[in-house]
Amino acid sequence: MLQPQLGWVWLSQSERQAAEASLADAGPDGTRDELGFGVIHFAYADRFFPGTSVQHTSLRYVWFICWALQELAARSPGGLFSDTTFAEIEDRTGHKLLENYGHKDGTGIIGGRVLRKGGSPVSKPSGIYWSALRTWGLLAPLESTSAPPYRSDLNRHWDLLTRRDRPEVDASSERRAMFVNPPDMPTGWARKKGGLSFDLDLGKREDDKIRAGWSKLRDPEGNISLLSRLAERRQAAPAAITSPAVRKLCSSTEILKLTRADQAASLVCLARALYIAMVGDLKRADGSTVRSPDQMLASALGTHKAKALALDIDLLEREDVHALGGLKPLLMAVQNWVAREMSDYSNLQPTFLKREYALKDDRALLLNGSGDRRKPWEPFEPWPLTYRWEKVSGFLKELAPAA
Repeated sequence: MLQPQLGWVWLSQSERQAAEASLADAGPDGTRDELGFGVIHFAYADRFFPGTSVQHTSLRYVWFICWALQELAARSPGGLFSDTTFAEIEDRTGHKLLENYGHKDGTGIIGGRVLRKGGSPVSKPSGIYWSALRTWGLLAPLESTSAPPYRSDLNRHWDLLTRRDRPEVDASSERRAMFVNPPDMPTGWARKKGGLSFDLDLGKREDDKIRAGWSKLRDPEGNISLLSRLAERRQAAPAAITSPAVRKLCSSTEILKLTRADQAASLVCLARALYIAMVGDLKRADGSTVRSPDQMLASALGTHKAKALALDIDLLEREDVHALGGLKPLLMAVQNWVAREMSDYSNLQPTFLKREYALKDDRALLLNGSGDRRKPWEPFEPWPLTYRWEKVSGFLKELAPAA
């Protein structure tokens, strides 16, 4: 089974998107979609839920990063930024979370497996959440740029940001640190031991401060973001992004976009089902035993056919996704195949191969000569795009008052 292998320390916006695109294409079993549907994913996910990422696990990580930097500033004001010390604080935070949640998987602790083995994860929470901190307005703007700092700005401006004789860090200044009105550190934050929780401290308004940041987010039409409107419901997330409770919060323009997003998600699911079937056929031709795609295709068509056929691909490109590029011919070919109710999909394979080859060159699984690359591959259930809804649902649950 193909497994995405990702590792980074600090990501630029483009690098973060590339990393997320890999994870966004990963299904629940860790397999990869190989046809580059990330352009659709980002267009809708960034519009509806700005600052979120499929790499996120818990909202409280934004405050962990804030407190880690405040601790570092208190330890070494001025001078050079210490990546080593900052990494040690982040790793200590992870160990304290492990102390609270145990040493099992699935707890949301970033780098938990590496930490359990005594290592230091390459992917740090601050690298994963920095874009959220900037987008959600939790970072104070630099005086020199009037914009929130990038992670690399810490190295360049640490002296300016933390020296005690500078007004921006003076105790009497409203800008006490790099953050806008952050909550106070928990008692015992800097201790090496002591369990740490993902639960937001409502008494210190950790939840309200996140909502306040989200309330400043605007969509391209200048409206308060859907993310903020959902949070202001102060309830757990509706069952799906297309639920009536979500649509009730939307303008007529947003409802149209939500509808197209849902239709595109279904068409993508069918394209994935066809790709899986094609690779499976080639693997059988290589001499391997692979289950037939007939039932999988039938199930996907039964669920997604109507919505996939309803998508206006030209309108999708014109209004929402302006970089379809080589993906558009593939989408149109799939939609045409579905409309004709054909069982034979062999005529689609050249279109799929062209798209995959453009993205992967000689690593494309649909190439006749890729038998060795197909050996570890196994078929999997296709899935529609979700636009980070599962992450947003988790965030809304964290922000919802306890029952």
